[in-house]
Amino acid sequence: MMKTISGRLLVILVLLLTAVSGGVGILYSGVTRHFFIREQCKMLDEVYELLLQEDIPALCEEENRIKELASEDEWEEPSDSLLEPYENNNLRFRIRDGEFKLLYATNKSSQTGVNTLDEEQTRRRMERYQENAKAEYEGKANGGRVVLRGIRVQGDDTFYIQIIQSSFVINRSTAYARRVLFLVIALFLVFGTVCVRMLSREIGRSVGDAARVAQKIADKDFSEKASETTKYRELNELGASINEMSGQIQSYVQDLETYNRLLQQDNQRRAELEQHRKRFVNNVSHELKTPLAIMSGQMELLSMAQDAEKRQQYCDSAMEEVQRMNEMVSSMLQIFSVEEGLELFPMERMDLGSVAKTAFQDFLPLFEKRGIQAEYTQTSDCLVNGNPENLRRAVSNFLMNAYRYAPEGSQVRAAVSLNGSYVLFSVYNDGEQIVGKDMDRIWDSFYQGDAIGREHDEGTGLGLYIVKSIVSQHGGACGLENREHGVEFWFGIPHLMSQPEEAGQQEKPDANPHNSGETPNKEQTQ
Repeated sequence: MMKTISGRLLVILVLLLTAVSGGVGILYSGVTRHFFIREQCKMLDEVYELLLQEDIPALCEEENRIKELASEDEWEEPSDSLLEPYENNNLRFRIRDGEFKLLYATNKSSQTGVNTLDEEQTRRRMERYQENAKAEYEGKANGGRVVLRGIRVQGDDTFYIQIIQSSFVINRSTAYARRVLFLVIALFLVFGTVCVRMLSREIGRSVGDAARVAQKIADKDFSEKASETTKYRELNELGASINEMSGQIQSYVQDLETYNRLLQQDNQRRAELEQHRKRFVNNVSHELKTPLAIMSGQMELLSMAQDAEKRQQYCDSAMEEVQRMNEMVSSMLQIFSVEEGLELFPMERMDLGSVAKTAFQDFLPLFEKRGIQAEYTQTSDCLVNGNPENLRRAVSNFLMNAYRYAPEGSQVRAAVSLNGSYVLFSVYNDGEQIVGKDMDRIWDSFYQGDAIGREHDEGTGLGLYIVKSIVSQHGGACGLENREHGVEFWFGIPHLMSQPEEAGQQEKPDANPHNSGETPNKEQTQ
C-alpha cells in the first residue's frame, strides 16, 4: 500500500490529521483551565468595583430582606437584588463590619450580626483583607477557589468584603468541554480519514489511467486517450500533455514509416522523397535559386558567344537578375525589420498626407516615362501616430505595384482621406482585375498571382506582404477593391485626433474609401 500514491497520500494525511487534532486537544487541555480562572478573576474584580460604589449597610439590609422574603415564598418572583444574579453564577459573598460581625452572607444558614470567631482567629483573618484588593486563585488539594478579600471604608465605618468562586464549576465546565472536544476530534479523524481515502483513491485511479494510456503509447497503440475532464487541474494538464505527446509520437511514427518506405523504393520514389524534403526549404532559398541558375546559364553562353551584340545581351540579362536578387534581399531585410517589432522604430505624431505626397512626387518621373496619367489628392487633417520611414515604405510599395501593373497610357490615382476614425491611403490603377483565388493570397509573401500586364519587371512578390506587416504593426487594416476598369488598393491607420479611449472600440475603415457605412470583410483586412 505504501508503494502507491494513494496509499502514501492516505497515510500522510491521516498522520497530519492526527497530529493536528492531538495538538489541539493538548493545547486545549493545558490552556482552558488557566483561561477560565483568569476570566473568573476578572469577573470578581468587576463585581468588587461595583460593590465599592454602593452604600454597604443599606445594601446588606436590602439583600437580607430579599433573601428572607424568598425563603418564605414558594414561588420566587424576579427581584431587584444586586447580588442575586452573581450568586446564581456560583459566587458567594460575605460582608462584615469593623468588628468583623457578619452583615450579609450568601449562605442563608449563616447568622448575621454576630462574630463566631475568637480574637486570634479574627485578627488573622482581618489581616488577609486589603484595601486595593484583587481576585486570585487559591489552590487546594481538593480543587481550590478564586477569592477576593477587600476593605471598604465609608465614613467612620470599615467593612470587610469577601467574594468567593469555587473551582468546582470551573473543573466541571472544563471537563465537559474536554469531553466534547475529544468527541469532535474523534469524529473529525473518522470523517477526515474517509474523505482522504476517497480523495486518494480518486487521484490514484486517475494517475493509474494515465499510466495505462502511456504504456499503450509505448506499445504503439494510440487508440485510447487520457482523461482531461477530472476534478483536478493538474491531472487534466497531465492528460492533455499525454494526448498531445500521443499525437506527436503517432505523427512521428507515421512519418518514419513513410520515410522508410520511400528509402526502399526506386529512383522515382527517391525523387519524390527529395521533392518532399524540398517542401521544408523556405521561400527565400527557392526564390534566390532561380536567378542564380539563370545567371549561371548566361555566363556560360557569354563565354561561347562571338557576337558583341549577343555578349551585351547576355550581360544585360545577367544584370537584370542581379538587380532582381538585390531587390529581393532588400525586401527580405525590410520584412525582418518590420516583424522585429515597433520597439525598434519609434512612433511619433506625423502627417500621413505629407509622407504620401512626397513619395508620389518621387514616382512621377516613372509614371511620365510610361505615359501614365497620375494624380494625387488629400484632405487637410491626416495626423496619425506612426513611424514615418515604415509608412513611406508602405506607400511606395503601393505606388510601385500600380506602376508595374498599369498599362502604358493608363491612369493611376492616389489619395489620402479621412474615413471615420482612420486616415486612408488608396491607389487605383487601370488594368486587369484581381481574380477571386488571388484575392485570398495576394497579401502572402512571394505570391504574385496570375494578373497580367507586367511586361518586363516580374517583382519579388513581397511588396504587399511588407505593406500588410507595416500596417498591422500600426494597428490598421488593408484591402483591395476591383473597379470597373482596374483595381484599387488601400490601407488605413487610426486617426490621431479621433481615436477612442479604448483601443478595442475602434472601428475598421470602410472597404470602399468613397462610400460610408460599409465594414471591411475578412479578405480585405489581412
